[in-house]
Amino acid sequence: MPVIGIVVTPNGKHPRVYAVVLEGSVDHPRVVDTFDLRTSSLEPAEQAVDLARHLSAKLAGNDLVAAGIRIAGMTPVARRSKVAFSRAHCEGAILFVLREALGTPVTLVDPVGAPKMVGMKKAELEELLGSLTSTGTNADAVTAALAALAESVSR
Repeated sequence: MPVIGIVVTPNGKHPRVYAVVLEGSVDHPRVVDTFDLRTSSLEPAEQAVDLARHLSAKLAGNDLVAAGIRIAGMTPVARRSKVAFSRAHCEGAILFVLREALGTPVTLVDPVGAPKMVGMKKAELEELLGSLTSTGTNADAVTAALAALAESVSR
């Protein structure tokens, strides 16, 4: 039962999407794939569309059963910064693509509540993340995938 975890990160003027596909259980997960998506567009709406198209192509013909996305939270409204709004636009587009591809709700992961979602203490989750992350593997994307894995088991 593979699941995908995604995080959108501001990367200067060009947001970037990191994704991790996990299989197994929350206690014994294994990384089966990682990838990242980039856009060269400068306008937030176009960046969101570019990243959504790229993700849609990556998900075509997949056998994923669940997805999680690490969300930025309420910062875009409070700060009114272009980077934060761009991230929010991209997260919305990614959520739409994941929902359409999987046909199930996407797990929204707040980093503060992630240990509870996964069913671990913070130190346990950090230890597990340390064992799963390596060069090129984003810890926030792994956390989102673990939360999706835990959520898929409880459904």
